[in-house]
Amino acid sequence: MLIDRDIITEAKNKLGEKAIHIIAEDLKVENFDEKNFKSSCPFHKNDSTPSFIWNTKHNYFKCFGCSKVYSITDHYMQFYKLTFLGACEKLFGETGIKFKFSEKDVRTKRDYKYPKREENIYRDNVEDYMLKRKISSQTLDHCDVQEDKNGNIVFHFYDSNDVLLLVKYRPARVLKDGEIKTWCQKEADTTPVLYNMNRIDPTKPLVITEGENDTLSVIESGWSNVVSVPLGANNYGWIEENWEFLEQFDKIIIWADNDDPGVKMRNEVTKRLGEWRCYYVDLPKQIDVGGKTREIKDANEVLYYLGKEKVISLIENASEIPISNVKDLADVKPLDIETVEGIKSGICQLDKWINKFFFGTLTITTGATGAGKSVWINQVYLAEALNQGYDCFLFTGELSTERQQYWMNLMLAGKKHIKVKNTHYRIIDPKSQQEIQDWYRGRFFIYDNEIDYTAKSILKTMEELVRKKGVKVFVLDNLMTIDLECNHSDIWMKQKEFVVKLVNFARKYNVLVHLVAHPRKLETTRRLTKFDVSGAGDITNLAHYVLAIYRVSDREKEPKKKGNGEYVTAPIEYDCIIDLFKNRLTGVQDKDMGVYFDTDSYRFWTTNEELYRQYAWDSEISDDDDYPDILDDRLPDILKK
Repeated sequence: MLIDRDIITEAKNKLGEKAIHIIAEDLKVENFDEKNFKSSCPFHKNDSTPSFIWNTKHNYFKCFGCSKVYSITDHYMQFYKLTFLGACEKLFGETGIKFKFSEKDVRTKRDYKYPKREENIYRDNVEDYMLKRKISSQTLDHCDVQEDKNGNIVFHFYDSNDVLLLVKYRPARVLKDGEIKTWCQKEADTTPVLYNMNRIDPTKPLVITEGENDTLSVIESGWSNVVSVPLGANNYGWIEENWEFLEQFDKIIIWADNDDPGVKMRNEVTKRLGEWRCYYVDLPKQIDVGGKTREIKDANEVLYYLGKEKVISLIENASEIPISNVKDLADVKPLDIETVEGIKSGICQLDKWINKFFFGTLTITTGATGAGKSVWINQVYLAEALNQGYDCFLFTGELSTERQQYWMNLMLAGKKHIKVKNTHYRIIDPKSQQEIQDWYRGRFFIYDNEIDYTAKSILKTMEELVRKKGVKVFVLDNLMTIDLECNHSDIWMKQKEFVVKLVNFARKYNVLVHLVAHPRKLETTRRLTKFDVSGAGDITNLAHYVLAIYRVSDREKEPKKKGNGEYVTAPIEYDCIIDLFKNRLTGVQDKDMGVYFDTDSYRFWTTNEELYRQYAWDSEISDDDDYPDILDDRLPDILKK
């Protein structure tokens, strides 16, 4: 249940100055000036000059000594120990605003094994450890931190309806190297909800940290609107799970750990949540502690070594995400092809030329009808991405979802799991079929809107998938089936505009986009050039990679000889030719390679390993070199080992 921010603001405005007196009386503030609405701050010591001042426009107190911001909803949560829904319920009741809180505390997940709240009479072990980390028992109470019977810390994760969905544990001591850091409650399900999200006011900026102790440290310092991600820096399921909750905020401040996974998290999250509203905490790299230089990793270490004021200062001075279309050249890190993120093609020779398909790029693939483009898409662009851990999206304007699934599963199954009937009909054994689909479930999305094939709708779907689900590979098959909403005279211009949008999309979200474009109509059947791609030459100029697939005819496989036995034309032993026309990243281009095609598994291959490759879904994966002998007399001798 989400409450519209305007209703919350209306309630605060309606309560008005009454909130000042409620807070002042409950907290027994000192030196209260009823005329100017200011007093000594109740949250820090030695405030001889009243610095706790009411902001009439925004309806909160702010201390200009310790930077504490304190509204009536904060007061209800902290003083009366309510959640945000409870605070709103109390506020709305006092101001006569009608609102149904019927979803509060209601469990709505069917067949969900809800965790049980942990609470013991004593919390001494946890309090002692947390106090060493400069976190007080009051902050532990506020966030419902408990101790289990073994003395471990217990973190309770509630959704915005105050329903407990996840319980997480951590030892209340310094951990040894290699020791398990956290675990979830046994025999209970888990949902990636944000820690402390049920105590968050959507009218204020939200801070997102990487761990529960960091959230507690920020709260201890005086900033209560803070959550932490549930299951580690590089697990992004929380974005989709909490999407509607996150969409409420005008400003989000990312406080990731000061290490490589933290930087990666920050970059990924800001792209998906929106760079226009995201800021990030720029931690000091090193500090001096007692004459020794020490690195600072996270919010808890800032609190421990530098104090509460520094924590708040870092949040209030969070950096804007740099303008996306400019960069100081001196700040650019030297390019290391080996470490730049991307996806290997799985075809040995092609990977030698391109290294990988790098994220942030656009590939254009062309070929005549029947050349094998669909096979190439399934194997090189989709299966390899899934196998290397990246989620995919496919728009296909020519195949039904059922046919696409059949061909995809067939290729993923491989010769080991396929039976051929009546020469042409191929059957995947049922167990393998189920394992394949379970493997890519929730990771492979196909466009399913038979009415709207417009570029606008497809791009909107792509943006939702990258932001909500973190999809990294997008395949559009093909350009001719996408409705660019134009007449014939404008088609070349509209194609260029669409390709520009794809390039910008790839760069903005650091994803990989593959676009299939049919060739122009040719007078004779021949191998293509990059100038044969249908549409304006601009679209291949915009792409980072351009490839073409040519199917070798039976005639070309037959040798033509003179009477003396010399070849007029040498036979082509391969089934297809792959032309690499453009490769902007490594510069190796205008190359061609031959590939064989296996009719059973619908795979391209050049080596024994490629033909019998087993993808990660296979529970019975063989050793790398444990392949059956290839009984194909076309195979060069070097590959028959």
